[in-house]
Amino acid sequence: NDVWRSENQGETWEPITENADWSARTKHTSVVLPDDSIVLMGGYYKLNDVWQSKDGGKNWTQMTGAAEWSAREGHTSVILSDGSILLMGGYKDYESRFNDVWLSTDKGATWDLVTEQAEWPGRMDHTSVVLPDHSIVLMGGRKSQYLTDSLNDVWRLQTGTEDFANYLPLVIR
Repeated sequence: NDVWRSENQGETWEPITENADWSARTKHTSVVLPDDSIVLMGGYYKLNDVWQSKDGGKNWTQMTGAAEWSAREGHTSVILSDGSILLMGGYKDYESRFNDVWLSTDKGATWDLVTEQAEWPGRMDHTSVVLPDHSIVLMGGRKSQYLTDSLNDVWRLQTGTEDFANYLPLVIR
């Protein structure tokens, strides 16, 4: 639960805190909001808490200890153009992979279920980005704990339609 910062594109790093208020974890996700605050969500082992730092990672405030989404790890998140957070997928255990999508409009304090079953198959350890046209691209991950179950598919959601469940496959392999 340490926090480090680089101001020169990763060439050197300085410690911000060696013991943040949130518990040590892996497989969590984090985003930077338009107000430059950092939001950290979930992670190993079966966490569904949300934390925010307004000072670059030195101090943290718990937004919620139990978000509306199930405890998970290996999920992904993005920031939408209006500052909302979208959280997608992940897993609770190797038999419970999610393809749900959750939306927070209040910096992670509360969450609304957008869809329980997005078009893409449930997965863990994937990634996502928001493109300049505000569409969201979700990529790769794994179907199970086995590396042989890795995915190389790409899904795109054109935002603005308010229909976050309708991802369109760009490539399915």
